[in-house]
Amino acid sequence: MNITNNYSQKNKKKRRKCAFFDRDGVLIKDYGYVYRDNQIKFLKGSVKALKFLKKKKFIIVVVSNQSGIGRGFFTEKNVYEFHKNLDKKISSKKIINKYYFCPYHPTKGKGKYKKNSIDRKPNNGMLKKAIKEFKIDIDKSFMIGDRKIDYIAARKIKIKFYYKKGCLMKMVKKIIKN
Repeated sequence: MNITNNYSQKNKKKRRKCAFFDRDGVLIKDYGYVYRDNQIKFLKGSVKALKFLKKKKFIIVVVSNQSGIGRGFFTEKNVYEFHKNLDKKISSKKIINKYYFCPYHPTKGKGKYKKNSIDRKPNNGMLKKAIKEFKIDIDKSFMIGDRKIDYIAARKIKIKFYYKKGCLMKMVKKIIKN
């Protein structure tokens, strides 16, 4: 299946622009296996960038590997609660349209969580799901991440990718300007 032809060319007028973000190390500080509310520390410019993109009519999607679930450090319920609290700290209005996360790990996962998954970055399953669900035009969209696996996932789906550097608001303004 050619993802570019299916998602960006078909019904072009109805397709929407999207900003994809990795979570830890891009929007919030990465302490390693982040799931507690007291670990929510927004990185410089991240909240302003999200609100700016929302005003510019972007769909905002977070895609994050969360193998801490599979390793038994915390549960899926913990991650859902964490995202709910993250949303509350960002704004009283819904800013992030959806969080996609992958709880699996191919070697360190336990039980049902020990498996290869199309969703685990550097694979692009989470991106594909968002593109389909939100009818995203990949030509008008971009992704910001902090690791090579983020870059690879974006490249597989042919979305513009940027490594997180410095203030996220400054980055986003430059991206939108170009």
